[in-house]
Amino acid sequence: MSLLTETMERPLDPSYAAAAAARQARGEAPRRRPWNTPVVGVVAVLTGVLFATSGLAFARAEEGRTDRADLIARIERRQQEADAAATHNAALEAQLRALESGAVASGPQGTRLEEVRAAAGATAVEGPGLRITLDDAPGLGPVGGGGPRGDAAEEGGRIVYRDLQQVTNELWASGAEGVAINGHRLTSTTAIRFAGDAVLVGFRPLARPYVIDAIMGRAEQARFTGGAGGRYLDELRTAYSLVADVRAPSSLTLPPADTTQLRYARLPGGGGAPGATSAPSPGTTPEKENG
Repeated sequence: MSLLTETMERPLDPSYAAAAAARQARGEAPRRRPWNTPVVGVVAVLTGVLFATSGLAFARAEEGRTDRADLIARIERRQQEADAAATHNAALEAQLRALESGAVASGPQGTRLEEVRAAAGATAVEGPGLRITLDDAPGLGPVGGGGPRGDAAEEGGRIVYRDLQQVTNELWASGAEGVAINGHRLTSTTAIRFAGDAVLVGFRPLARPYVIDAIMGRAEQARFTGGAGGRYLDELRTAYSLVADVRAPSSLTLPPADTTQLRYARLPGGGGAPGATSAPSPGTTPEKENG
């Protein structure tokens, strides 16, 4: 019991107190406890900040994973809605074609309607033609290292939107009945542009290689290959080492254009009854008719 009492009443060994009294008698400053130094305080503050930052980062990561999963789910839902809308539009287009065929009697008017639809890209076309494949120079990386032919010192280069414009224009000038790029049918309102490094056809980005299909007869094919179109392709091959492959399949099939809009219509005979002229589509301005 005496040992326990001594431990409870005087937990510090008497030698520590004697050593401290001896230092004080010699005029020495008392030793500082390491946990009372400023460094320990700074380290404690930094440790707290580190733990707090780690906690916030973990919380944000969890929130980011949740937001990403929600975004993926929303994208999938929108994609399903877009697919359903595309199927519905295809059914409506088929119904519209049936109504048009029923409204126009067989004979010259019906034949003329089919010719106009084919020229507008509203129907699929099939026949002999040219298949032109354009691609970047071999060995060129996905980005950088060649540039789109702005520097004469560059070896090789990239296919840019101007190449597709030039080739398709020459195909039309040579007498092509229909042209498509990577399966996208071109019409008189289809734009070939660029956005950064991407080539846009009808505001849709395309991936290389670019395959241009054109429906045209043998005489028109010879006119293209022997004219400005053939010379342009030769320049792409020889001057810039680009891929410009030309083939002449005996049969090609071009799909109808993605979207065709009926902007103006008038009843046969020029009747002035109400509703004879269809309302313009949203975002368009009615054209003035010349007297």
